[in-house]
Amino acid sequence: MRFRDVQWEQPEERELFLEEARELLDTLETEALADRPAIDVLFRAAHTLKGSGGMIGLDQWVQVAHGLEEQLDAVRQGERAYDEAVKTAVLRTVDALRRELEGDEPNAAGSARLRSWTVYLDPTCPMPGVRAYQAEQAVAERIPGARLAIDAHELAHWAGLEIPLLIPADAKSEVVRQALESVADVVRVEAPPEEGPAPASEAATASSGRESTVRIGVETIERLLETIGELLLDQAQLEHQLGTVSDPAVRSLLTHLRRKALDLQETTLKARMLPLDRLFRQYPRAVHDMAAKLGKSIRLETRGGETELDRLVMDSLHEPLLHLLRNACDHGIEPPAERQALGKAATGTIRLEAYAAEGHVHIRIQDDGRGINWQAVRRKAVEQRWLSAEEAEAASPATLADYLFRPGLSTAERITDLSGRGVGLDAVRAFLDQVHGTVTVESEPGRGTTFHLELPMTMAILTALLVEAGPYTLGLPIGVVERIEERQAVPVGSVLGHPAVADGEDPVACYHLEELLDPERRARDGQYLVRVRDGRTRAALIVDRVLGQQEVVVKPVASLAALSPWMTGVALLGDGRLSFMLDVRRVVPATAAERRETAEDTTLRAGSNQMELLVFRLGDGQRYGINVYKTREVVVAPAITRVPGQHPWLSGFARLRGQTVPVVDLHQALGLPAPEQCELMLITEFSRTVQAFTVPEVERMLRVGWDEVEPLPTLLGAQEPDRRRLTGLIDHPEWGPIQLIDFEQILAEVMPPSYPPPAEPKGLVAGKTVWLADDSAVAIRQVEKALEPLGLVVRTFADGGAVWDAIAQGEGPPDLFVLDVEMPRLDGYTLTQRLKSQARTARVPVLLHTSLSGHWHQERSLSVEADAIVTKFDPALLARTVAGLLLPSPTRAPEEVPA
Repeated sequence: MRFRDVQWEQPEERELFLEEARELLDTLETEALADRPAIDVLFRAAHTLKGSGGMIGLDQWVQVAHGLEEQLDAVRQGERAYDEAVKTAVLRTVDALRRELEGDEPNAAGSARLRSWTVYLDPTCPMPGVRAYQAEQAVAERIPGARLAIDAHELAHWAGLEIPLLIPADAKSEVVRQALESVADVVRVEAPPEEGPAPASEAATASSGRESTVRIGVETIERLLETIGELLLDQAQLEHQLGTVSDPAVRSLLTHLRRKALDLQETTLKARMLPLDRLFRQYPRAVHDMAAKLGKSIRLETRGGETELDRLVMDSLHEPLLHLLRNACDHGIEPPAERQALGKAATGTIRLEAYAAEGHVHIRIQDDGRGINWQAVRRKAVEQRWLSAEEAEAASPATLADYLFRPGLSTAERITDLSGRGVGLDAVRAFLDQVHGTVTVESEPGRGTTFHLELPMTMAILTALLVEAGPYTLGLPIGVVERIEERQAVPVGSVLGHPAVADGEDPVACYHLEELLDPERRARDGQYLVRVRDGRTRAALIVDRVLGQQEVVVKPVASLAALSPWMTGVALLGDGRLSFMLDVRRVVPATAAERRETAEDTTLRAGSNQMELLVFRLGDGQRYGINVYKTREVVVAPAITRVPGQHPWLSGFARLRGQTVPVVDLHQALGLPAPEQCELMLITEFSRTVQAFTVPEVERMLRVGWDEVEPLPTLLGAQEPDRRRLTGLIDHPEWGPIQLIDFEQILAEVMPPSYPPPAEPKGLVAGKTVWLADDSAVAIRQVEKALEPLGLVVRTFADGGAVWDAIAQGEGPPDLFVLDVEMPRLDGYTLTQRLKSQARTARVPVLLHTSLSGHWHQERSLSVEADAIVTKFDPALLARTVAGLLLPSPTRAPEEVPA
């Protein structure tokens, strides 16, 4: 007789048998996969299964369990060893008996068992049979294998109001419910009770005693939470309406009501929290089977299974964790022979660990395998056109890790039924986005990879800080709020043009919360500063009012989630208003982005042909740019001391950090109308000199390519090239035209350089050819004047692209290249790299000249094999260096000059 044919006197008898049998099968599986299995526990479980099956007449069940019992008894008596054959026999028995319990009900996709759902119809429904058919079709369209538990021939005369549906057990509850929403007259959907494995310690004592428990469906708990939320709302409304009542008895009653409602809410939420061990216990068997399929030896270690997680989060966590474990088995852990050749143990180890911290649950999946092949990820990113070849080569592992989670990225060399189709990790990212979690990846070649998931402990926020920002009433999870300060008591400074407040020695970015939610709005100067921290995201949020703390139950609003990704849900407040609940990590995207950019590449890779551009506006409302590496900092403009008799563009000087800094008026230099007030000051460093430029507004930093810079149109500078104030234009696809100012020319006019004659005799180098490339007319003139006493033949080019075009067309080469670092089309570093890689120009010396200061630029010039680098505005040093590079036996220039 089969299990599905057993006749039960009471439904409770069947449930009791199922519960006990599943506990025993879980015990068999867990012990079989342990490093040191307890043979007595295995034997008792097999013996009990045999006896339980015999009592209800399951003859085949008894035969299977008896065969396993005999093998385990032989091991227990010392007649044979517990080897791979015995372990395989245990696992096969577990699979066979589980199939028996599940009734061998296959679905269209494979062998998942079916579970019974009940759909309740409105009593006034005119055609129950039609609705039953529609319900089956609606669910089957989304979940293959779903079907009615009613004979199709009976539907024409069927008049029931409870539709029984058989749906695969692995179907997601929300998918079933969404499918049934389209069916008319459906008033309620009831899922089957959850069936989870009991911990091993409980299974071992199942036969001696059983804890008194009652199974409660998830929907019941959710309805209970909703009722408690309404109770809390009623209490808040009463408190709001009776706020002026001073009767102590009334106040005491309100306080008591609130306290009891919160106690009930806490108890109910605890009922929704489940230990992660319910998930973790499934994975040793899965890893064992994957390892066997791959011909590998892999051990899974789990830790922290007692950590509790919200049931709503855990329901969707199984598949993402399985994807990550599958990746570790297939891509991470090497075959035994390869591991031994590398000096590793033949058996690979995967560690699955969980712990709770700061209101979040952290899950780490770590393997000791080969690590991620970042070069392969770079190739795939280029193939998918996500990155250019240059961008991919410059990208750090932290940046490349984001591309691992994109659909279609797979570095597998072959497709198997485990991996290689470019699916899996994108499902992990989709799950994390859904629950507002994060993932980070750490990988070291040859040492292994770690995926670190951070999840909210519960989807229901118990306590929120309520604030007002413009027209919005918003809630912040109290766990992310560090402190609240009065806005006037906290000085707000600036870092690279972005408002910031001090936190010890570190600045924290400061934002108007109203402007973050609606960039089109211009927020007023709020009264309060709320400092928040959620994981690695930190910020100071300026708000208009702080309404205080309140216990809320958050309602997710799926239809608004796509429009407002920063919103986790909506809560109804006691005074009837709606409060949007904020996800700090999404409402402050700039914090994470800025940190990622600086961590990714604090110094641009030489030869990348890119620059970091600081974008600001002037009095005409147009956007202008300056290389970030020329900018020391952006500060709120200090007082300027006027000095009579100076150049008209020189406003005076300012005292900054103990240094006297000349202040240049950009509006005067560019002939622009001056604004009423310039609140900010760019502190710049050119050629080892520090000066300041006042600007009304600094917007952002952008990474742009020099090939995006268009040279200045000839018409704009043809008549007076020496008085040209711009070096190029960028038509940015998002931010529009950005004009690059020729700061060197402006400074050269304010502080003209001197041209002393060089010490070297010109006869040794006279007549040699120099190709000079610079996009600044004043810089070209300065170099020509500095080299004039040497008797050189100088040919000038407007940018690096023009030099490369001439070389490509077979012209030259010269005796020396003198290249500016910052040029449209091709910057000096990239052009040097190209010249040194060509046979015709590899031996021609290259001298870089730049207004950028710092040792990093010397190191960068070394990496592209430049022969020397000098700073602008020092003509004598430039002439000596050129002469030294052109002499038959080049003399060594001063120590700071050579590249």
